[in-house]
Amino acid sequence: MRVIIVGGGIAGLGAAWRLRAEGHQVVLLEKAAEPGGRCRSVFWQGAWVPTGAFAFLGAETNLADLSRELGLHAPEDLLDLTAAHRWNVLIRRREVADFGAFDMMSAARHPAIPFAEKARLLVALPQLARRMLAADPRDLTSVVALDDVNACEHFRRLSPAFVDYFLEPCMGMFCGYGAEDFSLAWTAWSSAGRLSWAGNHMWSYRERGVGRLTWALGRAFAADPGTDYRTGCTVHEVRHDADGVQVAYSRADEAPEVIRADAVIMAVPGHLVSGLMPDLDAGRRGFFEAIDYAGHHIVYYLLDRPKGDLLDTYVLPAADGFHRTGNMRFTDRGDGTTLAHAQWKDAGCRQHADATDDDLIAITWGDMVEAVPGLAGTRLIDAFVSRQPAAICKRPKGFVTRLKAFRDLGPLPRVAFCGDYLTNSTVGQAHWSGLQAAAEIMARG
Repeated sequence: MRVIIVGGGIAGLGAAWRLRAEGHQVVLLEKAAEPGGRCRSVFWQGAWVPTGAFAFLGAETNLADLSRELGLHAPEDLLDLTAAHRWNVLIRRREVADFGAFDMMSAARHPAIPFAEKARLLVALPQLARRMLAADPRDLTSVVALDDVNACEHFRRLSPAFVDYFLEPCMGMFCGYGAEDFSLAWTAWSSAGRLSWAGNHMWSYRERGVGRLTWALGRAFAADPGTDYRTGCTVHEVRHDADGVQVAYSRADEAPEVIRADAVIMAVPGHLVSGLMPDLDAGRRGFFEAIDYAGHHIVYYLLDRPKGDLLDTYVLPAADGFHRTGNMRFTDRGDGTTLAHAQWKDAGCRQHADATDDDLIAITWGDMVEAVPGLAGTRLIDAFVSRQPAAICKRPKGFVTRLKAFRDLGPLPRVAFCGDYLTNSTVGQAHWSGLQAAAEIMARG
């Protein structure tokens, strides 16, 4: 079988790897000059820095398995980042609390949450936990019964401080989300399941960071005679019928081309699917058109100062006016300089969508100095911006319900879909969705 995969992020790469393992021919089309999507790293100022995802979750064993298959999983190649992912939340701009992990035990110890509010949380959480533990950790729609309420709205009734200084800062940090961007269903499922970040170790690679995985996959496909690996491709249209599929695409300075195959896997972000597939029925089209993504820019700085008394991390709550920059990290390089970065929430990405990179660098630095006045007067040796205007799928109230209705429509002939919108936005779950899409195509023959 010959399968076209539209999109070379971790989901599309996972689908291609699975298909090739079973002997099928693959055409892999990626718009960028290199694969990886949000799972990439670039070399800057003597270090490999991520442009999207920062680490892998230990519970997502499919990534460890893939790493072994690529020959990358020797102990000397790996980096344990569990301790590095402990965060400090800046409370009311004057005190810092250890964020801990994103779990209820950390919330119970959180100094910004009054005792009475903690008591209400502890009374309400066991029932929610029981419903979550009964859910399928691979199926977001198994918690559809919790999808009728916004998570911040639900928890604010129990503890406003929990929302302001735990839930919102965490969601802003990991996802770029605002208060209306995630439902109780997704929050419970993603934080309490066996595949969540709660209580699990995080890891990466010493060389290239998380981007080593997708870089190695790209090199493997480029050298594989069974993979027609094409980067720099803009896909314009995908059509399918009972006899096969055809995909129209173009490369810069080249005439448009139409390629045909037995099947296609759509591995692009969900909000792009309907624009590429004019033959979609109304039900599926409605699902894809309702998908929205949160932006999550990262701004890097090389500071002309040692780290000194700066903490490793700061998480900035929207409740205290930080609606744009969500968190900051500082790493001492041992030569009198410090590597710093700040990540933006979606609200800031949208507010400054037309800003230049220089604008974003200046705006972000202003936010950082506002949060930590001790940075004032620091000379910036260098800076750059990684823009992710569509980084992570939002899961507002009603999203899981729409996802279930989409799945209930059943498969399309010769077409499968994969991506973070079908599950969670971690690298491992997005990759797993690609494995599933490949399995679906192979099962249909």
